[in-house]
Amino acid sequence: MGQRISRTMLALAVAAGVCSAVVRHADAQSLKKMTLVQMHPNIGIGEEIFLYAVPKRLGFFKAEGLDVDIQNSQTGMISAQVLQSSNAQVGTTAAAAVMTVREQNGDLISFFNLKRNAGTFLVVLKDSPINKLEDLKGKNVGAPSFGAGGGLGLKQNLSAIGITPEQYTAIATGAGPSAIAALKSGKIDALVMWDAMLGAAENTGLDLRTVKIPLEDGQVGTTLATTASFAKANPKEVAGYCRAMTKGLLFTATNPAAAIKIFWEEFPTSKPTSLDDATALKNSVHIMNRFLEKALQDQPKDAPLGKFIVENWKNTHEAFVKLGTLKGAERPEASFTEQFITACNDFDHAAIVAQAKAMN
Repeated sequence: MGQRISRTMLALAVAAGVCSAVVRHADAQSLKKMTLVQMHPNIGIGEEIFLYAVPKRLGFFKAEGLDVDIQNSQTGMISAQVLQSSNAQVGTTAAAAVMTVREQNGDLISFFNLKRNAGTFLVVLKDSPINKLEDLKGKNVGAPSFGAGGGLGLKQNLSAIGITPEQYTAIATGAGPSAIAALKSGKIDALVMWDAMLGAAENTGLDLRTVKIPLEDGQVGTTLATTASFAKANPKEVAGYCRAMTKGLLFTATNPAAAIKIFWEEFPTSKPTSLDDATALKNSVHIMNRFLEKALQDQPKDAPLGKFIVENWKNTHEAFVKLGTLKGAERPEASFTEQFITACNDFDHAAIVAQAKAMN
């Protein structure tokens, strides 16, 4: 036992020494400032763990010569506009927002596919008679919003199977505890929620069952974007950010508990104060695993992380053209580039996995 511990500590010391040397080298230079903008208003358990907290705390950004900060926005469209206005250099957004900005003569472009599945669910109580979308006729259906995200996807899917808005009652519930309370009390019969929201609801002990929204399974999930002009002028910085972030993703997927502890160090106020540490960590790991379940859904073994699913971009483009949000003047493939995918994955994956496994 003692020998194993000493070997582990030696490995960690060597790794720390190598990391320290790289960071000192980066510190000797002037770090390039970059801002990451997120498509939601609050810092919480989700992609910000590997997009920002882990790579910052573990020195992955500094190793790339970067000094990254983070800001939040209200929606994917707002974060897209922040990127297009050059108030941030990289950010999370929705595919439809990228396409819309491009149709407005912007040059926004996605360079990393953060979620292979959009990660939205229709949920009902376990004993609900609702088993498929057709069962929503005459029912009260809640969603954070029916103008975007999973709520809009459900609305489109219902329309596609011949169920009109007059045949069910759509209720905008927001995404807080009141939405869960409405489902629990029977005020709504079904609720649209995303993966992290579902994980949080399950942490309360609520026994839920998911109902597939087939249209959502073929849509683009959250994507990482920049402007083509910034990427052309700063390819090293885009590649460096992406590589640091991808290390963070692999670390988080390998050891979510360690990643969450790092996240709490970076954002202390995000740690629940009403729970003991063990319960808070267990609940947060569950939420993160729900996120990663969809983000990495059907990720081919040994394939690069972040590759785009072209068919999903075509499906999303077609859906929003049909909705009237997009004119359809540009091919959906023009909205993303795989120029940086090789660079994003250009690091020793086994070393990051070992680092994550060795961390308490």
